[in-house]
Amino acid sequence: MPSAPVLPALLLLFSAVTAQVALAGERYAPARSNSASTVLIETASQQYADGQLDQAAATLERALHIQPNNPATLHYLGVLRLQQGQYEQAQTLALRSNLRVGANHALRNRNLQLIEAARNAQRSGLLPTAAH
Repeated sequence: MPSAPVLPALLLLFSAVTAQVALAGERYAPARSNSASTVLIETASQQYADGQLDQAAATLERALHIQPNNPATLHYLGVLRLQQGQYEQAQTLALRSNLRVGANHALRNRNLQLIEAARNAQRSGLLPTAAH
Protein backbone atom coordinates (compact mmCIF):
# COMPACT_ATOMS: atom_id res chain seq x y z
CA MET A 1 0.00 0.00 0.00
CA PRO A 2 1.41 3.44 -0.89
CA SER A 3 2.49 5.72 1.89
CA ALA A 4 0.40 8.79 2.72
CA PRO A 5 2.51 11.34 0.70
CA VAL A 6 2.45 9.14 -2.43
CA LEU A 7 -1.35 8.72 -2.46
CA PRO A 8 -2.16 12.36 -3.35
CA ALA A 9 0.43 12.23 -6.14
CA LEU A 10 -1.14 9.06 -7.54
CA LEU A 11 -4.61 10.63 -7.38
CA LEU A 12 -3.31 13.74 -9.16
CA LEU A 13 -1.65 11.62 -11.84
CA PHE A 14 -4.83 9.57 -12.30
CA SER A 15 -6.91 12.77 -12.59
CA ALA A 16 -4.53 14.23 -15.18
CA VAL A 17 -4.59 11.07 -17.29
CA THR A 18 -8.39 10.87 -17.05
CA ALA A 19 -8.71 14.51 -18.14
CA GLN A 20 -6.37 13.95 -21.10
CA VAL A 21 -8.37 10.93 -22.24
CA ALA A 22 -11.61 12.90 -21.98
CA LEU A 23 -10.14 15.83 -23.94
CA ALA A 24 -8.76 13.51 -26.60
CA GLY A 25 -12.18 11.93 -26.98
CA GLU A 26 -13.79 15.36 -27.42
CA ARG A 27 -11.12 16.40 -29.90
CA TYR A 28 -11.58 13.35 -32.12
CA ALA A 29 -15.37 12.96 -31.84
CA PRO A 30 -16.14 15.85 -34.24
CA ALA A 31 -13.74 14.42 -36.81
CA ARG A 32 -15.55 11.08 -36.71
CA SER A 33 -18.90 12.87 -36.87
CA ASN A 34 -17.75 15.00 -39.79
CA SER A 35 -16.46 11.91 -41.55
CA ALA A 36 -19.70 9.98 -41.01
CA SER A 37 -21.73 12.99 -42.10
CA THR A 38 -19.59 13.42 -45.22
CA VAL A 39 -20.05 9.77 -46.17
CA LEU A 40 -23.82 10.12 -45.74
CA ILE A 41 -23.90 13.28 -47.86
CA GLU A 42 -21.92 11.53 -50.60
CA THR A 43 -24.28 8.55 -50.43
CA ALA A 44 -27.30 10.87 -50.65
CA SER A 45 -25.75 12.61 -53.64
CA GLN A 46 -25.42 9.30 -55.46
CA GLN A 47 -28.96 8.31 -54.52
CA TYR A 48 -30.19 11.68 -55.82
CA ALA A 49 -28.28 11.20 -59.09
CA ASP A 50 -29.89 7.76 -59.41
CA GLY A 51 -33.34 9.31 -58.96
CA GLN A 52 -33.86 7.77 -55.52
CA LEU A 53 -35.20 10.94 -53.88
CA ASP A 54 -36.85 9.27 -50.89
CA GLN A 55 -33.71 7.29 -50.05
CA ALA A 56 -31.54 10.39 -50.50
CA ALA A 57 -33.81 12.37 -48.18
CA ALA A 58 -33.66 9.63 -45.54
CA THR A 59 -29.86 9.55 -45.81
CA LEU A 60 -29.64 13.33 -45.38
CA GLU A 61 -31.94 13.09 -42.35
CA ARG A 62 -29.43 10.64 -40.84
CA ALA A 63 -26.62 13.10 -41.57
CA LEU A 64 -28.60 15.81 -39.78
CA HIS A 65 -28.89 13.57 -36.71
CA ILE A 66 -25.09 13.54 -36.61
CA GLN A 67 -24.66 17.26 -37.36
CA PRO A 68 -28.03 18.97 -36.87
CA ASN A 69 -26.73 22.43 -37.72
CA ASN A 70 -24.73 21.63 -40.85
CA PRO A 71 -25.79 24.35 -43.33
CA ALA A 72 -24.85 22.34 -46.43
CA THR A 73 -26.85 19.31 -45.31
CA LEU A 74 -29.83 21.53 -44.52
CA HIS A 75 -29.55 23.05 -48.01
CA TYR A 76 -29.29 19.70 -49.79
CA LEU A 77 -32.30 18.35 -47.91
CA GLY A 78 -34.17 21.53 -48.87
CA VAL A 79 -33.36 20.90 -52.54
CA LEU A 80 -34.74 17.38 -52.21
CA ARG A 81 -37.89 18.60 -50.49
CA LEU A 82 -38.38 21.07 -53.34
CA GLN A 83 -38.07 18.23 -55.85
CA GLN A 84 -40.60 16.24 -53.83
CA GLY A 85 -43.08 19.13 -53.90
CA GLN A 86 -42.70 19.89 -50.17
CA TYR A 87 -42.30 23.62 -50.74
CA GLU A 88 -42.79 24.91 -47.21
CA GLN A 89 -40.28 22.44 -45.82
CA ALA A 90 -37.81 23.40 -48.57
CA GLN A 91 -38.12 27.04 -47.54
CA THR A 92 -37.78 26.23 -43.84
CA LEU A 93 -34.63 24.17 -44.42
CA ALA A 94 -33.09 26.92 -46.57
CA LEU A 95 -33.86 29.51 -43.89
CA ARG A 96 -32.33 27.27 -41.19
CA SER A 97 -29.27 26.83 -43.39
CA ASN A 98 -28.93 30.59 -43.85
CA LEU A 99 -28.89 31.07 -40.08
CA ARG A 100 -25.73 28.95 -39.98
CA VAL A 101 -23.82 29.78 -43.19
CA GLY A 102 -21.56 32.41 -41.65
CA ALA A 103 -19.45 34.02 -44.37
CA ASN A 104 -20.33 31.40 -47.01
CA HIS A 105 -21.98 33.80 -49.46
CA ALA A 106 -22.28 31.17 -52.20
CA LEU A 107 -24.37 28.90 -49.98
CA ARG A 108 -26.42 31.86 -48.76
CA ASN A 109 -27.20 32.76 -52.38
CA ARG A 110 -28.11 29.17 -53.23
CA ASN A 111 -30.46 29.13 -50.24
CA LEU A 112 -32.09 32.35 -51.43
CA GLN A 113 -32.53 30.79 -54.88
CA LEU A 114 -34.03 27.70 -53.26
CA ILE A 115 -36.49 29.82 -51.28
CA GLU A 116 -37.49 31.72 -54.42
CA ALA A 117 -37.89 28.49 -56.42
CA ALA A 118 -40.07 26.98 -53.69
CA ARG A 119 -42.26 30.09 -53.54
CA ASN A 120 -42.63 30.17 -57.33
CA ALA A 121 -43.43 26.46 -57.48
CA GLN A 122 -45.95 26.83 -54.68
CA ARG A 123 -47.68 29.68 -56.52
CA SER A 124 -47.71 27.90 -59.87
CA GLY A 125 -48.51 24.44 -58.53
CA LEU A 126 -45.83 22.92 -60.79
CA LEU A 127 -42.92 20.71 -59.81
CA PRO A 128 -39.70 22.71 -60.19
CA THR A 129 -36.54 21.77 -62.06
CA ALA A 130 -33.46 20.90 -59.99
CA ALA A 131 -32.17 23.85 -57.96
CA HIS A 132 -28.63 23.18 -56.77
